[in-house]
Amino acid sequence: MNWIKSKISKFVEIAKNKIIKKRANNIEASESLWISCPGCNEMQLKTDLKEKLNICKCSHHFDLDPKMRFKKSFFDNGEFELIECPAFADPDPLNFEVNGKKFVDKYKAYQKKTGQQSAILIAEGKVNGLNVIAAGYNFAFGGAAMTLRESEHLLTAMQTAIDKKVDAFVSFYQSGGMNVTGNLFSLGKGMPAIMMATKILKDAGIVTVGVLGSKTTGGSFCNVFGNDFLFAENKSTNNLLFAGRRVSASINAGQEIPNDFGESLSLENHGMIDGVLNSRLEAKSKISTLIKVVLKKAEIQANTDTSNVTTLDRSLQKTSKAL
Repeated sequence: MNWIKSKISKFVEIAKNKIIKKRANNIEASESLWISCPGCNEMQLKTDLKEKLNICKCSHHFDLDPKMRFKKSFFDNGEFELIECPAFADPDPLNFEVNGKKFVDKYKAYQKKTGQQSAILIAEGKVNGLNVIAAGYNFAFGGAAMTLRESEHLLTAMQTAIDKKVDAFVSFYQSGGMNVTGNLFSLGKGMPAIMMATKILKDAGIVTVGVLGSKTTGGSFCNVFGNDFLFAENKSTNNLLFAGRRVSASINAGQEIPNDFGESLSLENHGMIDGVLNSRLEAKSKISTLIKVVLKKAEIQANTDTSNVTTLDRSLQKTSKAL
């Protein structure tokens, strides 16, 4: 009977090799012309998706290159000027190396792959007539993990926003958090500096708006809440959290993690964000309308304050003459 079992086992193994396809690795998947949509499980032609700004017919939003976002759906006429990353900004102050592989070499490979100076593409231009600086996080750049270089890039852009007195600073987030190779330089220096600079922007009267894309986690997730307004890109946006389900469950021992943990609609229902957009295609109109309303209110308030000061000054003058 053993020989029968042996024959059956060999037959099953041959059948498996012929029927079951080997799962594509990251390189094979990136080179393929097709991609499977996690929303509807249908295969999509990448070229067709690109024409629709990487939005599937089921409304699932795939990752979007920030340059394409700026050109096709955000800045007026697709015109904008890039804000350069300062040359002194070092992505690897610790000269991190593992098994003979230097992190700085990996960083340079990301730069070559994306054509960006850092994981964040930052540009200034007009958005429905408003002067806006926008920062787009590129997940293809090492998960847009924040090194000290990304922090310096953002700080340069924020200083530019203040110097030029722009109307708004808009951030399109999609980042895995602070880069572990940066250690305290990323977490203890870069992250708090960005949080403080965001506060300075707001104090300068610049409206700050954040749009969350899927996979915004860790320290980057903490940074988003400094904005005046915060939206999720779409109802399919997920993985908006500081730590994943397993880690969160271990921290909250005995507490069940809800099924919608880290999803955009859950964050909206719990008051963590101001709303969920129907699509990234409406980001420009919704954000620009909101900014105009806020700026108009600020203008009215300023005029009212000036009027009150003038009235008070005249009253004081009359009182002085009467005395």
